[in-house]
Amino acid sequence: MQVIPAIDVLDGRVVRLRQGDFDRVTTYGDDPLRIAQEYEKSQAKKLHLINLSGAKKEGVDTDFLKLLREIANATQMKLQVGGGIRTLKDIQTILDAGAAKVVIGTMLFKKPAIARAAVNLFGTDRVIAALDVQAEEVRILGWQQGSGFNIFDACRFVQDLSIREILVTDIERDGTGTGPNVLLYAELRRQFPALRIIASGGVRSAEDIAALRDCDAAVIGRALLDGSVRFGELAAMCQTIENITSKERPSSGLAVRVIPCLDIMGERVVKGTSFQNLRDAGDPVELAKRYCEEGADELVFLDITASAESRETAYALAERVADAVNIPFTIGGGIRSVDDARRILIAGADKVSVNSAAVSDPSLLSAIASELGSANTVCAIDARRKGDRWTVLVRGGRDDANIDAIKWAEEAVKRGAGELLVTSFDRDGTGEGFDTELLSQIKQRVSVPIIASGGAGTLDSFIAAVHDGGADAVLAASVFHFGTFSIRDVKTALASASIPIRL
Repeated sequence: MQVIPAIDVLDGRVVRLRQGDFDRVTTYGDDPLRIAQEYEKSQAKKLHLINLSGAKKEGVDTDFLKLLREIANATQMKLQVGGGIRTLKDIQTILDAGAAKVVIGTMLFKKPAIARAAVNLFGTDRVIAALDVQAEEVRILGWQQGSGFNIFDACRFVQDLSIREILVTDIERDGTGTGPNVLLYAELRRQFPALRIIASGGVRSAEDIAALRDCDAAVIGRALLDGSVRFGELAAMCQTIENITSKERPSSGLAVRVIPCLDIMGERVVKGTSFQNLRDAGDPVELAKRYCEEGADELVFLDITASAESRETAYALAERVADAVNIPFTIGGGIRSVDDARRILIAGADKVSVNSAAVSDPSLLSAIASELGSANTVCAIDARRKGDRWTVLVRGGRDDANIDAIKWAEEAVKRGAGELLVTSFDRDGTGEGFDTELLSQIKQRVSVPIIASGGAGTLDSFIAAVHDGGADAVLAASVFHFGTFSIRDVKTALASASIPIRL
């Protein structure tokens, strides 16, 4: 949780509107720069700066740009700026003047193509979606007009635009000091765990900050400006929340799993890039024993040749691994029937993973889950970006099934898959980081755990898979096989980011 002070500027003055009504305005001075500097002295790290003149009419005026540059040059705070932004040029101008992020609202619904272009051009981390809510309806144009979206549909719409941070203002409470709409934010967190949620409207005390602990940040204007509460009190409450949460997390039972993946060809572990240019990585059982000793939570073995002969090898492998390790493991590749899956489990595996065969015949998933249990049934999805969506690949990435990966994930879960292993073909073996956008879109639509796969390269990439992608487990191959990181390295990094792990 983070507190972000707000400065609303109207004709060069610092003001607050009551419920967005320009006829009910309170002025707090004509020196926005001084107030911004006071917030920084109070240890504020961010500032929410809104051009009400632009919101009331349209566009970015020169006086506001001058103020923005002055604040950016005189302070070290990261500025998130909104009000009247309607074009890509407006966004570029705001960012060039010193803003770290832009806040867009009306543009989302009036000009969604421009909003999408802004995300593609400037990056997902520089755009915040402003969703101003009145009785669950999102309002635009300075709250004067309905958008046609309720708040929950608007969040889905925003996610489809690849925006990952939302500023949700309850219009009825804005500027009233009556307390935030805690139930609304709790429901948003429940439905959209991958979104970063900033609360706004009605916050008046440290107790309100405590009540908003499910949010990532809270914007506060009037209560700070009129002295009802001091920034230091709010920041102290944020720290208290963090301390309590950190203590609760290890025993929450929601530990993120770290899983080495062993791609099997013949009787050896191999690894390549985008499923090609394979290198030998060692003996599968010896690697399995090593990873078990290092503290891996689970193991995944994928038979990438998937012939009838290699299935017999997979049965033997399951027996050997079961004798060598004491952690759960999954075997996949070439499983085309319930009998294939049953033999793998009888041989000692804890779960089976199905991929191409399930795409060809989705009833296979239903049959395995029904007869052997959803908890033992993993659906592996190999996905490649195709325009603004992802398509499912089969046969080790060789063929495009021309199926939308997000929709296939939903169907797989409906058919009984108890877990999804989601691999980005584009990122596999590249070390460029997991495709968090793909992961988060699937996570929003399914209720089962997701294993992130494809692209692990830095310790931060594992953290991003969980924080940004919503992954329940992180899987990697090359970085473990060739000694870039140990299991301990990854778990230490996750723990340092306050992500619960199994020690």
